Amino acid sequence: MTVVVAGHLCVDLTPEFDGAEPGMDPGVLYRVGPLRHRIGGSVANTGGALHALGVPVRAFATVGDDELSMVCREQLIQRVGADARLTTSSQGTSYSIVIEHPTHDRTFWNHEGACAEFDPARVELAADAEAVHVGYPSLLPGVCLDPDPLRRLFARARAASITTSLDLAHVAAGSVASRVDWQGWFAAVVAEVDVWSPSWDDMTSALGVNASPTPQAMEAMAERMLGWGAAVVSLSAGQRGFLIMTASADRLVRGGALLEPLATQWAEKSLWFHAEPIASPRTTVGAGDTLTAGLIDALRRGMAPQDAGEHARATVGSHLRGVE
Repeated sequence: MTVVVAGHLCVDLTPEFDGAEPGMDPGVLYRVGPLRHRIGGSVANTGGALHALGVPVRAFATVGDDELSMVCREQLIQRVGADARLTTSSQGTSYSIVIEHPTHDRTFWNHEGACAEFDPARVELAADAEAVHVGYPSLLPGVCLDPDPLRRLFARARAASITTSLDLAHVAAGSVASRVDWQGWFAAVVAEVDVWSPSWDDMTSALGVNASPTPQAMEAMAERMLGWGAAVVSLSAGQRGFLIMTASADRLVRGGALLEPLATQWAEKSLWFHAEPIASPRTTVGAGDTLTAGLIDALRRGMAPQDAGEHARATVGSHLRGVE
């Protein structure tokens, strides 16, 4: 059985810093280290983590007709296996410049490019699909502006007893996503979402909330997310950890191949998992996507909620240490 991953795909360009962080002063030359380039985004990160866990993956994304698209195609096959199905756009391939300095959390400069033309209607749901995961609608301008094709994809999946999964990304000021009524967007889409796994930053940037991720605030946000119709919410807050909260058994039993057998065991849970302390992580890029992959894998294995959270946390820990 296969997990379908679809949505945002880009090339991450990451300069290495071995000293002071470069500034932005005009006319000044700042020294940096070697440049790493690796595909990123939800399709690469969640799909790659699932593949590393032994899960068969089928990937759908949109790239440009340029040199970066060749990097995407080659590395995507390496990361998720041979079943990568990419649509070509006249726009350039999406890329992110990742500023990852030892003294603070990472920062991204992202060009959406071909991701603007990602079309959920092109995602194929074969008979062997047991889950479909779509990542980063906030970086898919077409999906931001018209959520109905994504809602229809999820409705089509659920009609075939395929579990649906959604992840978000930060809503950047000045972006197409920043002009979206996200409460209305969630109301339109999330009733068809079985597993919803954003970060606190994703949700607060979308909803315009200015608050710290205290346990009480996280629980209130997760309850709000369940109120839009999701069955399982995994809400993460980086080094603080993550919260798993679930809906009723009646909702879970309508959660497709992964959730229906677990409905009674998973119903009405609220579990907090502290992040594993790792002093010098090799990278933090893709940690949230890896958490999602660990949760999906745990559901495929039929794990109990506590065990599933522990499995997801261990999966992230391996990623942070650079264990492939």
